[in-house]
Amino acid sequence: MHLVWASPGTAAAYRLDNRFADDAVLVKEVLAGEHGRMKTGQANWASDTTKVWFVMIKDAKGRYPGNPLWGDGWGWALFKGDAPDKQVATDYRKDCLGCQQPARATDWVYVKSYPVLTHE
Repeated sequence: MHLVWASPGTAAAYRLDNRFADDAVLVKEVLAGEHGRMKTGQANWASDTTKVWFVMIKDAKGRYPGNPLWGDGWGWALFKGDAPDKQVATDYRKDCLGCQQPARATDWVYVKSYPVLTHE
């Protein structure tokens, strides 16, 4: 289960031209899941345990060339739920792009999963 937050104005700006504005910040919080049998049948829900936070900062200008956590138009970071004050990614190519590869055509973001980006 996950929740996604964005800096103010990010969704509205994206809806204008299907591009993320420079300096837009996206944060995905991945929560542990729980499941069980309810009166209506099998159910799944998010627990209150955060597994990771994945952070992306739009960098259309390429301000940090050579930095292994900045590239392909974004700054990339990963924080684990048991150590939220320590950024653990070391190289976005190795630590981030593997999961984001299917979203390459949409600026590395799974926009199809977020209706707020396509509908007001």
